[in-house]
Amino acid sequence: MVRVTLRVILGLSLVAGGVAVAAPAVAAPAVAAGSSGSLTEIKLEVVPQQSGQPRFATLTCDPVGGTHKNAKAACAELALVNGDITKVPPQTAGCLQVWIPVDAAAAGTWQGVPIKPFSRTITNDGCARIAYGHVFDF
Repeated sequence: MVRVTLRVILGLSLVAGGVAVAAPAVAAPAVAAGSSGSLTEIKLEVVPQQSGQPRFATLTCDPVGGTHKNAKAACAELALVNGDITKVPPQTAGCLQVWIPVDAAAAGTWQGVPIKPFSRTITNDGCARIAYGHVFDF
């Protein structure tokens, strides 16, 4: 559930050339402009150390969304471990231990609280998609 609170700035009397002018009341949302409004918003990236294309995604939960193709599964897995990516159980598929390293990283918030920045070098892109549940499977 997303809570949106509003702050009201009360009108002030201004004096302009000896005439009192009342400033109108303005309502400002507590959520910054450009924000999704989600209490969970995580930016993810997987960057091959050698050749290949880097992958980027955003993951939002409450409501589920972002550019992550497996957002629903990733949010469900993160919910089980209170947003701690290091504790997300791997997918059941095994990964081949071929050393073509990628750097996986994540930063953002879980339920409104900043997560500990995540950064790991993982054996290869396939293992990055498997090692941390669906989080890096995008």
